[in-house]
Amino acid sequence: MPPRVPPKLNNDALWNYAARLLSGRAQSIGELQKKLAGRAEIAADVDDVLSRLKQLHVLNDRTFADSYSAVRRDGKGFGKARVLRELANRRVPKLVAEAAVTQAYSEIDEVEHAVAFLRRKLRIADPAEYFKDPKHLQSAFRKLRYNGFSSSATVKALRQWSSEADGLEDLPEEYGL
Repeated sequence: MPPRVPPKLNNDALWNYAARLLSGRAQSIGELQKKLAGRAEIAADVDDVLSRLKQLHVLNDRTFADSYSAVRRDGKGFGKARVLRELANRRVPKLVAEAAVTQAYSEIDEVEHAVAFLRRKLRIADPAEYFKDPKHLQSAFRKLRYNGFSSSATVKALRQWSSEADGLEDLPEEYGL
C-alpha cells in the first residue's frame, strides 16, 4: 500500500492548519513556513497566512527564541551552544537566536550552571571518588560539551572534583557548536 499523501489545502484550509499547528506548540516562522509550503495548493497562500499571523502577533521569532532559550536554560539546564544549535534546527534566524540566547544567559555563571547540570544528571553521592576513573571524567566532559557548555567552563566545573580535569582541554571539539 503506497504512503498516504495529504491533500493540498486552499487559503482558508491552510489558515486552519496553521492555527492547529500553533495550538499544539509554538513554532518559528521558518518551521511553520516549511510545514505550510508542503500542504499549500498555491505557494502565495503560505506568505498570506504567515503575514496574517504576524499581524495578529501570533508569530514572532524573537518572542519564540526568548521563551525557548529561557525554558531550555532553566528546565533542561542546557548551555548556550546547545540552545543556539536547537534554535538553528528550529529555523530561527541566526542573529535573532544569538540575541535571545545572549539575553537569556546574561545573568548566568556558566561554571555554576555546568556544575548544577552535572549534579542533576549524574546524581552521585561522592563525585570526587567517581571522577577518579578517567573514563567517568572524560564522559562527563563530553556530556557537558554536547549540552552546550564551553571547554573552559567544563574544565573549571570538573576541576572542583578532580585535578585531572586540566588534561581534558586537549580532547577534540566534536561536541561543541
